[in-house]
Amino acid sequence: MLVAFDLNQNDRDALLRHCQSFQPDSGDAREDARLADALTALAEELEKSNLKRPEYHGT
Repeated sequence: MLVAFDLNQNDRDALLRHCQSFQPDSGDAREDARLADALTALAEELEKSNLKRPEYHGT
């Protein structure tokens, strides 16, 4: 599945922090595990995308 985001740096950082800190607690262990896996995958991609960003050198 391909999902594309157009986020500014602050929004990307906030989403990454949320992915890293959120602890699913729905009461359904299987659903919680699926959500935790999805959040981990999203966090990994957000981290990778930040490495690909061109560095800004202001004038």
